[in-house]
Amino acid sequence: MAGEPSFIEFAVPVPERTRDFYEALFGWKFTMLTHGSYIEMPGAPAGLEAGSHPDTDPPHIIVYFAVDDLAAAVERVKELGGEVGPLRPPSPDYGAFAECRDNQGVAFGLRELPKAS
Repeated sequence: MAGEPSFIEFAVPVPERTRDFYEALFGWKFTMLTHGSYIEMPGAPAGLEAGSHPDTDPPHIIVYFAVDDLAAAVERVKELGGEVGPLRPPSPDYGAFAECRDNQGVAFGLRELPKAS
């Protein structure tokens, strides 16, 4: 459903330290991948996923909201005075993502879920 939180991304200098912290704090389970990790969050609402990746910017979290049509949602962000960063190539496993800022500069993301096969 459009507008629901869909993905939480931890952009951090050392994903392994993020893993150690949140596994100890919440019991989350991390699967380390080539460019970060996939995070399993027991008890999270259905459909909410998370991951981490290395980033040299100040560490931050981005919440991605589900949209039915990423291209249309990106255009709507611009119409409303927001900004959109470069679109990531879509992934068959995770879908398509766009990092945005609202009309006051608050960072958030949009995610179009992968198409069911």
